[in-house]
Amino acid sequence: MRPKRWSFANALAVVSLTLLLASDASAQPKYKVIATIDGGLWSGLTFDSKGNLYGVTTGGGDSGHGSIFELKRGSKGAWTVTTLHSFDGTHGYTPNGGLIFDEAGNLYGTTPEGGAYSHGTVFELTPGSASWTFTVIYDFCAQYGCPDGENPNAALIMDKGGNLYGTAPGGGSYGWGAAFELTSGSSGWNEIVLHSFAGPPKDGGAVYAPLTFGGASSLYGTTAEGGRYENGNYGDGTVFKLTPTAGGGWRERVLFSFDGGDGQGPTRGLLFDGSGNLYGTTAGGGKVCLGDLCGTMFKLARTSGGRWVHSVLYNFATPQHGFEPITGVVSDQAGNLYGTTATGGTGSCFDRCGVVYKLAPGVDGKWIYAVLHEFSGPSESPPDGTLILDGKGNLYGTALSVVYEITP
Repeated sequence: MRPKRWSFANALAVVSLTLLLASDASAQPKYKVIATIDGGLWSGLTFDSKGNLYGVTTGGGDSGHGSIFELKRGSKGAWTVTTLHSFDGTHGYTPNGGLIFDEAGNLYGTTPEGGAYSHGTVFELTPGSASWTFTVIYDFCAQYGCPDGENPNAALIMDKGGNLYGTAPGGGSYGWGAAFELTSGSSGWNEIVLHSFAGPPKDGGAVYAPLTFGGASSLYGTTAEGGRYENGNYGDGTVFKLTPTAGGGWRERVLFSFDGGDGQGPTRGLLFDGSGNLYGTTAGGGKVCLGDLCGTMFKLARTSGGRWVHSVLYNFATPQHGFEPITGVVSDQAGNLYGTTATGGTGSCFDRCGVVYKLAPGVDGKWIYAVLHEFSGPSESPPDGTLILDGKGNLYGTALSVVYEITP
């Protein structure tokens, strides 16, 4: 039998298929470890104006109490790690929240332990010609019961006037935590408690997440506990809003209370989109997977009447696709959301090692979930820091002892 002759159409089809496969291969996310840092990377990173990265380790440093580090990219793409400060155990220690910059290039952060009263600090790191100067600008719990809050565990945010805002999971007037503001004056920094959380059933409690700015100077955040649905425990958490009042105070409003089935235990901050919708994650709750509650990605949309409507965008109910999303999310210019899970995937850890995921808006309001990377071993688990994006759309994050880059 004579072999079939290839036509021009056959050849064109093969070329098209080859180009398509090559395009798909090149489009696969690329994971790269850019630095290995000991001490425990439990929080996210921040960029300076030159594209250098900064973060903290919970342990390690000269005294084993944590450190602040800089990652600087060289001309050939290699990154150099420099320790800017080592915590000594007295002036705060075990930093577990991210850092922020002010316009002058000073860094600010929190420690949940240490300080003058052993209940945490807010610190400033000021650059100099040869080194950085570390200063504790506020010590928590000067009074019995810590009415000013205790053990701050999240990153701060700063307004245009240079005032700092943050949260503390404990203390406050009722012991359920506090949201606070720090203002700088001639005599140093002064703290104002914006709200003391009262716990269930009317309020939230245990504020582990940073605050987020909204319109009209309002602040938004989550509590890991509290809310209307106690379910025999401390409550499944809330989303709240803080609004400044005409008299100089602040008014709190609970926007949503989780009931377990729609999510449980939000421990990270919120993300606003351009339409004023809020996005976040819960570490537990949602649909059941293998007998465990595995977490959700949720959205809160504001109606024209001012009411907020909750919807679950994704249930983390399949272990091999990741579950327990304990970090917040970031968004690119196309509206895609990116985050990490502490467990799940296919790694060799006890509960698998976690993943980096992408959630893309689809048609008819449906979202498409994809795993970008699966962490492989204990040295990379859990990936506990919320991701950040550079101007080219590359993702950067931390995973216990590594700093990594993902090119989507």
